[in-house]
Amino acid sequence: MATIYLGRTRDASGAERLAAIKVIRHELRGDERFVRMFLDEAKILSRMSHANIAATYEYGIDAEQHFIAMELLVGRTLLEVWEACKARKVSLRLDHAAWIAARLADALHYAHELRGEDGEPLQIVHRDVNPSNVFLTFDGEVKLFDFGLAKAIGRQSDSKVGIVKGKLPYLTPEQVEQLPIDRRADVFMLGTTLWEMTTMRRLFKRDDDAETVLAVRAALVPDPRARLPSYPADLFGIVKRALARDRDYRYATAADLARDLDAFVASQPAPAGREDMALLTGAILDALFPGEREKRALWLKRASSPGKAAQRTTLPPPGTMVGAHTPSMAPPPLPSRRSPPPSPPPPSPASVAHSSVAPAPPPAPAPAPPPSKTAGRKPRSVPKVRARKA
Repeated sequence: MATIYLGRTRDASGAERLAAIKVIRHELRGDERFVRMFLDEAKILSRMSHANIAATYEYGIDAEQHFIAMELLVGRTLLEVWEACKARKVSLRLDHAAWIAARLADALHYAHELRGEDGEPLQIVHRDVNPSNVFLTFDGEVKLFDFGLAKAIGRQSDSKVGIVKGKLPYLTPEQVEQLPIDRRADVFMLGTTLWEMTTMRRLFKRDDDAETVLAVRAALVPDPRARLPSYPADLFGIVKRALARDRDYRYATAADLARDLDAFVASQPAPAGREDMALLTGAILDALFPGEREKRALWLKRASSPGKAAQRTTLPPPGTMVGAHTPSMAPPPLPSRRSPPPSPPPPSPASVAHSSVAPAPPPAPAPAPPPSKTAGRKPRSVPKVRARKA
């Protein structure tokens, strides 16, 4: 529902700051429903200040145009990283995947605990935790973004009865069954993301939407050790608890999940600290997307250069940016009067595979969805779900 622009401003000292400016698409700005959703997201984001949540600088209306000025992130989504690994038949290191999930759990717990000006809990639930809403930067940061579907106290544009918000393969059993949700729904969605990161397979995604919904409702979680004998039992114990169908058996809070994930990372033979993991993240992006770091740096330099031309000219970013995902479009050529200075070549996928990714296991057929009929009983009906596809 929005378009993303690059914006810049200068403070009193003359220092420049760049930002991503999110505005409602022109054809939707007269639709009150979209305006309410947009303002609800802005109000939620403006209250948040966490290292693993994309920062919001300000929001408001300018020339009758609603906008949100946000932190500019340069990197790739976790979904794009997962797909690139899949294409190259490599996988993320298990402790690295666990560390990424722990940082997301930190971000979720912060959002879940957030209180309003009156001191009362806002009861925020993200409702859309999935790899496409996780961003990894070239500097090694892990950022959760897109609270556009978040549930919170006081939100004006909450769901109507019979409508479920979120992407089908990352829904929760309670959402499919039209039950009230709480923070444990985000824990389940993060569990799905973690299972997929560590197995390089989809968990609930099926060829048919109805089968996907049935798979989510059944919440059957295959043991990765059947295909990956080296998969740590303690890591699967964490994933399995996060994905418990009965939410009373899940982690009660995302903080509990983060604690166990960090303990798993620390238990490895050569445990890596936060700085090491951040460097590893940047190295993986350089290996999977060679040359992109330099292209984006050049684009930002040109886009932020002073002068009237820079203010009037729109330069499409090389590749994808947060909120402007266009995978079917090739990066446009960058006009330049002279070539950028040479930079050292990024590490090859093979060299990164030695230290940060491992060969992915051969594909195997996904587990069959649970039968929709049982002997002697009338089949259960599947609730009608309207949601965004992954």
